Amino acid sequence: MVKTFREREEDIVRCNRCGFCEEVCPTYKATGEEFSLARGRNRLMRQSMEGKLDLTREPEINQHIYSCLLCGACVAACPSSVITDTLVKAARAEITRANGQPFPIRMALRGVLANQRRLTLGAKALRFYQRSGARWLARHTGFLNLMGSLGKAEGLLPAIPEKTLRDRLPQLLKKPLKPRHKVAYFAGCMINNFFSAVGEATLRVYQENNIEVVVPTSNCCGIPHEAYGDTEMHIKLAKENLDAFSRYEVEAVVTDCASCAHGLHSYAELLQDDPHYGPLAAELAAKVKDASQYLVEVGYKKEMGPVNATVTYHDPCHAVRGLKVKEQPREILKSIPGVKFVEMNEADWCCGGAGSYNVTHYDLSRKILARKMANFEKTGAEYLATSCPACLMQLAHGLDVHHLPGRAIHVMQLLDQAYQNRVVRNKAKAG
Repeated sequence: MVKTFREREEDIVRCNRCGFCEEVCPTYKATGEEFSLARGRNRLMRQSMEGKLDLTREPEINQHIYSCLLCGACVAACPSSVITDTLVKAARAEITRANGQPFPIRMALRGVLANQRRLTLGAKALRFYQRSGARWLARHTGFLNLMGSLGKAEGLLPAIPEKTLRDRLPQLLKKPLKPRHKVAYFAGCMINNFFSAVGEATLRVYQENNIEVVVPTSNCCGIPHEAYGDTEMHIKLAKENLDAFSRYEVEAVVTDCASCAHGLHSYAELLQDDPHYGPLAAELAAKVKDASQYLVEVGYKKEMGPVNATVTYHDPCHAVRGLKVKEQPREILKSIPGVKFVEMNEADWCCGGAGSYNVTHYDLSRKILARKMANFEKTGAEYLATSCPACLMQLAHGLDVHHLPGRAIHVMQLLDQAYQNRVVRNKAKAG
């Protein structure tokens, strides 16, 4: 079982207040506030452990604990190896155990995200809102202004597809005659409901590479529940997903969502003391791969058509620091004919999306996003590629509100486009 907040004292005392985290913390750079920095948050948590403050009864402390993006940049930069992101998650679990969760958060986590049918119904309701004229009314009557942060974040919504990825699976899944590999695909909540085009591209790319794909019926990976301190539901979802995936004999479990991949990896520690699920979780963690990571490992077709564009890449935090996946997506992008790859300054700096952070902390999230957009603009790229749907949503919003030409796109979509362009080119030659 993961250590509780009170069992983390030996982890937090390693913080020697050196300030190395100052240069890498997005919330500190955006606010300049000491308690928006890993060092400051660690100080608050340590004083709580020592009984000088009560973490569960001080709303001002909670504000600083919940303003952390959990991007892990401070952990990577810390010479004392202080695991501030883990400590913050433990502190949030402590707060949740003592006080429960605000009703809207509890409804979102338990009532919607933990129930895929309700989530899909919610997505369809959002599509109706976008297509029926209700969105126009909400935007032009001032209604959104009454909804606080939620109203401000309304512009983040991508165009909701008519069908979910799971709705399309019967048409998409095609078993190769002699597959060279077999994998299970984890269809995350956002990919399934909001970015089904990304999932479709991933499935086509894998099948193009003669890889058989099965798609188990899964639930939310649980990473939002972990981030909000709902350990009980995190464990429940982990067990449900382990039951679903353990039924399949596959070489790997792949996903095109960096956060989902990181979440699936977390089961190994979460359930390490469970005699039944612990071994299953360890086995799953060994098989989980980012979609580009697995393709590079097993090899992929380099016969493609050209995609004539300048492309740069944004590293999702859960990919670059969670999974240690950095070079693989770049390798794929650089291998596409016609692509001019330009490295972006601070490519691994958090975009401010951080799951639902851009909804709960919209104004701060926009400040963090502005830095990313300034760096993107300097590249002159037409495509801002990434490997996480939450980042995709945030980056697309950034391009929109900053009026920048360019398109946020998933790496698998560009690779899929290159394969399709090859087919078009060959047909043109044959004609």
